[in-house]
Amino acid sequence: MKRKISGLFFKFLLSLCLASLGSFAQPKSYPDPLKIGASFSLETVTTTAMSDAKSAGISSIQVSVNGWFDKSGHFKMTEEEISKEVNDARKAAADAGINIWAIHMPFGRYIDISLISETERQKVVAIHKKVLQLCRVLKPEVILFHPSWYLSLDQRDEHINQMIKSVLELAKPVKDLGAIMVIENMTGPELYVMSQGIKYERPLCRTVDETMKIMNKLPSQIYAAVDMNHMLHPEKLILALGNRLKFVHVSDGDGENELHYFPCSGKGMNDWMAILAALYKAEYSGPFMYECHYKDLKDLTVCYNYMYNKFIIENYIKLKYKE
Repeated sequence: MKRKISGLFFKFLLSLCLASLGSFAQPKSYPDPLKIGASFSLETVTTTAMSDAKSAGISSIQVSVNGWFDKSGHFKMTEEEISKEVNDARKAAADAGINIWAIHMPFGRYIDISLISETERQKVVAIHKKVLQLCRVLKPEVILFHPSWYLSLDQRDEHINQMIKSVLELAKPVKDLGAIMVIENMTGPELYVMSQGIKYERPLCRTVDETMKIMNKLPSQIYAAVDMNHMLHPEKLILALGNRLKFVHVSDGDGENELHYFPCSGKGMNDWMAILAALYKAEYSGPFMYECHYKDLKDLTVCYNYMYNKFIIENYIKLKYKE
């Protein structure tokens, strides 16, 4: 038998949930909220920044090391300079109680693990191995790789084969760090893109089908990351990956361009309720790692809490009171 609840009382229930779901009697079937993370370039991991992040409700971070390289893919810092930057970042994060969850490995035209030239590919693999050693002190949980840069025309299969070869060579040094390797999906879905009047192919892992094709050629201990800015309906890739999903980049976009909109900005085309549902179905337990533009770190926590509470209300609270 259905019960009718007055509009005022129902609004009260909704506001109560939005204010604090913890104060509402929750059935065991409620999914727990994810921990919230944010992306930083390594040089910005300072004592002040980490203190601010902790105060904003951030518990883990991803750090990018692209700042170590010039446009030609060469180290532009000495090992001593890099070592100091790494150790300063480690201390700043540790002192604030922040976990350096992931390392975003370098990427670019000349740091592409799928390069067809075997000599150049081996140089790139050597660079990545050196980066892993330099980052050892950070003790990350996850090491994230781009599968490729933009590709020359009609050589996609060759790039896939070279990328797989590189991943297999890098798997052991990643494991030696006590971390797991994840491969990120890239921007699509169109095959071609123009840059400065030159036609290229989009990077590897540009669609759900291509990502799964590549992942199925890799050992099961190689995992995936879903960048929600890189494709429309990222929930489809999340569901396709299932338990091979171990990391996410959270931002909004149009599925074709590198926009990295803040999810609560009102821009972008993502269906965040569908994304959250897919994450819970895939039993994703890593951080909700933002990689987007924002004005204030505190906005990241507010945004996630809003989305999580809305998801719980729409999928549990409303359903419960319709019975």
